[in-house]
Amino acid sequence: MKRFMPLLAAATLAATPLFAQDDDWETTGLTDDAITIGVMGPFSGNASSYSKALIGMMAFYEKVNEEGGIHGRKLVAVQEDTACDSAKGLAAAKKLISQDEVFMLQGNSCSGVALALRPTIEEAGLPWIVAHAVSDSISDPLVRNIFHGVPTGRANGRAMAAFVLSKPETSNVAIIEHSNDWAHSYSNPAREYLTENGVTPSIELTMERGQTDATAQVQKIRQEKPDFIIAALYEAETAIFLRDLKKYGMGDIPVMGTAGTDLENTLKRTGDFDTVRNYYVIHSYVDNLDGPLMQPWGDMIHKYYPDEELSTFSFVSIGSAEALVAALKAVGPDLTRSKLMAALEEVRDFDTGILSDAITWTPEDHQGVKGSAVAGFVDGEPTVLKAWSQPY
Repeated sequence: MKRFMPLLAAATLAATPLFAQDDDWETTGLTDDAITIGVMGPFSGNASSYSKALIGMMAFYEKVNEEGGIHGRKLVAVQEDTACDSAKGLAAAKKLISQDEVFMLQGNSCSGVALALRPTIEEAGLPWIVAHAVSDSISDPLVRNIFHGVPTGRANGRAMAAFVLSKPETSNVAIIEHSNDWAHSYSNPAREYLTENGVTPSIELTMERGQTDATAQVQKIRQEKPDFIIAALYEAETAIFLRDLKKYGMGDIPVMGTAGTDLENTLKRTGDFDTVRNYYVIHSYVDNLDGPLMQPWGDMIHKYYPDEELSTFSFVSIGSAEALVAALKAVGPDLTRSKLMAALEEVRDFDTGILSDAITWTPEDHQGVKGSAVAGFVDGEPTVLKAWSQPY
């Protein structure tokens, strides 16, 4: 069941703003009939497929608005394109904060961009819910105004390694990754979990973004004969790596991928089921994309965006939007930025009905989602798993 802690009234009355702002700052972006929300994401460029996460989130805003809004106010999204580029992202954030004067921020794909934005948003002090990017460093160290509404890299990395080791007799694990912070946000916690369970990776390799051939890495992996491979790669490079694994006769080795990839999208990129039949990805949801538990969310997206093609990314930001709406409702009509942040810190065990783990934010921890399921092809069908051969 969805739960919201009943301490909000006392908490909001007692809360003192962390930032020395005046009353005008507290209600910037707020009118009697609207709450403006800055939504940043890669609406263009090579990473534009990630913008589906923001489309799903904004569809939820539309649903809330159609149902009457929140205490008479509608959620108004003000979009800015980051193109998954830090410089463009910083310009977008500054525009939303200083020129558009939004009440809060929600969204953000591309961890590198989100990390580049953190100092500016932290200084500005307005609430920011990170609804897609996963790097732990976006919300850790803790600051009052930044909240993570999806599993972070640490949560996902440990879940990846746990799934790998749940396969019986797995002791030889290889790792291939990009050299950026995004990849490390998955691979380092995975290494940590492996080490805690007595497993040291037999080989660790780098494949950079933009590489179009993985032959060298695959040949090195072949020498080690791993039981499982952890791949912290974006979708394009994942498809290349899987194709080369198959090409050199190693398609039977299971590969564990990150939330930066999508099971169905990877199949589309490779164009060959045999290439992806042993590929597994972190799956944040309670069901398959076309499963009965996900259908209402897909129907919701198509109601407001009829031409939108659904993917795993389409749903990932909706859960944090649900938690936001619960917090806004709990504050009541006398809304301020500080009261909203205090309300977000009272969210406990919030079952979104879509994410595979609940959201909990506290004054000491703003990383709200601690676990994740895994998706893979079982008997040719996408299946959500708790562990190896264990359906969710």
